[in-house]
Amino acid sequence: MLFRSGKFHQIEKIIGLCIFLLGTTTWSVCAQETDYTTWMKMGVKYGLNERLDLSGGLEWRTEDHLQATDRWGLDVGAKYVLLPFLKVGGGYEIHYRNRGEDGWNFRHRYHAEGTLSTRWMRLKISLRERFQHTWDDEENELRLRSRLKLAYDIRDCKVEPYVSVEMYNSLNRGDSFDIARMRYRTGLSLPLFSKNWEADIFYCRQWENDGRKNIFGVDCVYKF
Repeated sequence: MLFRSGKFHQIEKIIGLCIFLLGTTTWSVCAQETDYTTWMKMGVKYGLNERLDLSGGLEWRTEDHLQATDRWGLDVGAKYVLLPFLKVGGGYEIHYRNRGEDGWNFRHRYHAEGTLSTRWMRLKISLRERFQHTWDDEENELRLRSRLKLAYDIRDCKVEPYVSVEMYNSLNRGDSFDIARMRYRTGLSLPLFSKNWEADIFYCRQWENDGRKNIFGVDCVYKF
């Protein structure tokens, strides 16, 4: 049985630790006004061979305490295992965004990334560096996103808890590599319906100079 008492207790302890770490990290800004949002995504992933994966997805995000749609997003991408410890990838996204009184507009983004990964006993450790360029008719944004992720592979259990922290550095001229955004995230990866379906259920705390967000999300992927 998947949730035998000992393993379920182990998952509870890990989730508790994740929540504690996120809480202590964001304690200093809890008194400030924040928004509550949701991110929902459905995606597909196709393994072309043992090294190359192709993917695509549709995403819906809310804002204003779940009362309005923030954006719809469509993305395509590819990842390639260059070395046993190194994966590279890239992709393109298009967003249809709610700009309030200014109406809706389209925004484009492409990215290139590299991910280093290793394993210590049952702990999975990865560091991803991603360059992204986002633009529309009014904005042109260059960012470097650095994400450290820890995941725990529970013995004889298909549920995998994780925590991550991600830093956004601005690469626009004159920004002096300033930190533009921080994301602190914890969640569970688990199978759904069959071995082809996988879900990521998560909570993310986002910090920016002009606001904070509490994000609750579900990301479902069908693999074939």
